[in-house]
Amino acid sequence: MENHTTDNFASEVAGVDGDLTLPLGPDIVVPDPPHDHGHWLTRDAPAPAGARRMRFGRQQLPNLYRLMDAFTVCDRYFSDYAGNSFPNHAFAIGADAEWADRNPGASNPISLKTPGLPARLVAAGKTWANYGRGFAFPHYQDPLMHATPRTTFAQDAGAGTLPSVSWVYGPGGQDFHPGPRTRMSDSDAWLGQAFASLAHGPEWPHVVAFITFDDWGGWSDHVVPPLVETFPNRTDQYRYGSRVPCIVIGPYAKLKHVSHVQSSHTSLVAFIERLWSLPASPNPDAARRTTSPGEGAMADCIDLTQSPSPAPA
Repeated sequence: MENHTTDNFASEVAGVDGDLTLPLGPDIVVPDPPHDHGHWLTRDAPAPAGARRMRFGRQQLPNLYRLMDAFTVCDRYFSDYAGNSFPNHAFAIGADAEWADRNPGASNPISLKTPGLPARLVAAGKTWANYGRGFAFPHYQDPLMHATPRTTFAQDAGAGTLPSVSWVYGPGGQDFHPGPRTRMSDSDAWLGQAFASLAHGPEWPHVVAFITFDDWGGWSDHVVPPLVETFPNRTDQYRYGSRVPCIVIGPYAKLKHVSHVQSSHTSLVAFIERLWSLPASPNPDAARRTTSPGEGAMADCIDLTQSPSPAPA
């Protein structure tokens, strides 16, 4: 999903460290708040220069809130890059963006040298898929990362033919990305349909799903992100960016739980590495992050000793 902070989307969840003083936002957000690194650095400036200060509640996003109320919400989950989409997409794929600091374009070509997690999944005999518009995959040099995006998530989930690991992206106009063509209500409806296809399919007894948002999207969040890494030869913050929602769903996800453990997109990569006993990335920065003693790899969100939860009605 795209472009929202924890204050912006999860403030009404019981136990979440949110900000209920924020006014409610509109169904169509125009214009798209600027959310590059430069604007992130000035996010605390008074309006209109700083971050946009609004939130969305359960009446506006009933499907998202139903999942957040029922399962685990992480309120110390941070975007990795303090800026916009591409680096954060790369962190969710391979725990590194090779110091990319903006989205790729004609004037800013990006070609990531080290393949992301899919290469190690394939080497271990596992399968993977890019469902939707995961736009970071084509920017890896390794052609294995360029697998044709699939559009059949609902059908595959219903048939029980999902791969070992899936990256699933909401379609344009239904991915919560602010702008004139996106309604928050339509995006919430798509999320509800996607979840229903998973919950009512044969995969449910052994699935875990992480619903998260790539970056801060230009919205305020009152929690100051820890300074984890700066740019090489610069003093401004590279990691972490602002908090973004992360919801953990599945039969062994803790119920009605709020995790206050510090985590990020890198934690999802670490979770998959540990789940499938994969070697760390050949990229030393990625390996350093996912194998850090302080990396909890989402362990606080899952309880394998609990009775498996049935799929929600």
